[in-house]
Amino acid sequence: MSTPQIEAKPKQLSAGSVWRKATFVRWFIIVALLVVLETATRTGLIASTLMVPPSEILTRLASIAPTSEFAEDSARTLTTILFAFAIGLVVGIPLGVFLWRIPAAGRILEPFIVTGYAMPTLLFYPVLLAVMGLNAGPIILIAATMSLIPIALTTMIALNSIKPILHKLANSVNASPAQYYLKVLFPAATPLVFPGIRLGFIYAVIGTIAMEFILAAQGIGFRAGLYYRELNVTDMWAYIVVVVVVGVVVNGVLTWLEKRIRRDML
Repeated sequence: MSTPQIEAKPKQLSAGSVWRKATFVRWFIIVALLVVLETATRTGLIASTLMVPPSEILTRLASIAPTSEFAEDSARTLTTILFAFAIGLVVGIPLGVFLWRIPAAGRILEPFIVTGYAMPTLLFYPVLLAVMGLNAGPIILIAATMSLIPIALTTMIALNSIKPILHKLANSVNASPAQYYLKVLFPAATPLVFPGIRLGFIYAVIGTIAMEFILAAQGIGFRAGLYYRELNVTDMWAYIVVVVVVGVVVNGVLTWLEKRIRRDML
């Protein structure tokens, strides 16, 4: 008589092991990409007018970074991005809550907000320039508008997706308005709100760099555009690397912050 065979359950990896493997794969991809680009640029597969070897870019970046010019440009760009992102957060989240709390307003205003999301806000720069003058104000306002729209939309969608049982639970324990939002709504909505916040930051970076690239007289985007027009490929790519590094670092910080907030709220 044959004995029944017991199927072995697949071994489940711990969260730490999964994170380490994912980190290893990310670094492997980065190193492999750098090796491919280094080989392609040095063998002529990629023309030197398009890109120089990554080793030369990093060497040039190391020589640019200690200069006062780089410090002033970085401070201008980072300040503009942070101001625009902060405005996007301060306005976008309450706007999303307002659109959720008053469904009629959401139905009326959502098409306008989505239209603004798709419209190139760069078109409004001449008007803002005439009103606010030649300074960082128009760039901050345009980048902030680009940032707050995805934050507001994802906040509204996240709050609409909360299960009704959570609202009933809050009412059953007589939760105060502060407890209702901080202990029920926001923890439940965080998984959907934070992707919108990350997207809002990305749009703040895009808006700032794009405006600096075309119209500003200072900043990382301005330097990249200046060196592009001067056909200085090495310096152009050095400043592009700075933008990439800023995006990666802030995205990592926002990811950590999301985990921390969810842990503290729950």
